[in-house]
Amino acid sequence: MSSPHHEYPRGPRLALREFRPDDLLAWQRIAGDPRVAAHTPWPALATPDTAGAWLAETARMAQAQPRRSFYLGLEYGDLIGTATLDILSFPHRQGEIGVYLRPDRWAEGLGTEAARLLLELAFSRLELHRVQATFDPRNLPGLRVAEHVKMRPEGVLLDRYLVAGQWQDRALYAITLPEWRGLGRQPNVAFEGVGEEPLIGNPRTEDSSLADEPRISDPVMSPEGPAAEEPAVAEPVGAEQARAERLEAEEEDEDDFDFFDEAGSAGASGAGEAAEPQMLTAQIVTHQIEVVEILPREP
Repeated sequence: MSSPHHEYPRGPRLALREFRPDDLLAWQRIAGDPRVAAHTPWPALATPDTAGAWLAETARMAQAQPRRSFYLGLEYGDLIGTATLDILSFPHRQGEIGVYLRPDRWAEGLGTEAARLLLELAFSRLELHRVQATFDPRNLPGLRVAEHVKMRPEGVLLDRYLVAGQWQDRALYAITLPEWRGLGRQPNVAFEGVGEEPLIGNPRTEDSSLADEPRISDPVMSPEGPAAEEPAVAEPVGAEQARAERLEAEEEDEDDFDFFDEAGSAGASGAGEAAEPQMLTAQIVTHQIEVVEILPREP
């Protein structure tokens, strides 16, 4: 994502440019006007000192790499306002724009032209995907500017800003890159990546097609096969050995009688035939967590 500093989009009447130190007094008259400050997220810049601090912060943000904020002067013969673009997220390619004009240049279509230049900067130069703008809901000319540049209303952000001790709502408008290009709203793309690993305790479907896949509790296999002497906690055991161990367990503790059957092992293959024990899986752990210990897979 590029960060232009000098070559900005130009309109039929307006030019975007970086602020300069000699803009101080002109900017203070604009940003200090109560009619302008009524719709800004900052208090009126009532003195040259406050306006100078604003310009200094703007210059500092312009040097950041990567650059996140473009607070640009709007020139129409002389400085008539500011056009702003903040990058809200680089990974998600999100931005927010704003336009503030000197009151004597209102109602000339300049706000719409400035917004179009900002969208061109956002989508063509910075490769953003979604751009939003917020307006004081009482600012009807601002809402019309959003509609003129084809932004969609998305609702009202309650108490978005605290300005001069007062909470202010903001109407939220937005437009995406396909919409800006005239392609309309594009459907979301389904995610086709590999599913997440099941967590211990999440039931897992016992499908014969998955029988050969490793499970969370599978033993680590060496090239020659499983460890020979004592089986790991979750290893399968032979039917005869299992029956003997089960009978011994029944004598010691009658409460554990239905451990394998209740936990989801395979049932009897025929009428009257006892169910054979299978390897312990995550389902079993949820029922008898105190009986087994899940062994971590070797890296």
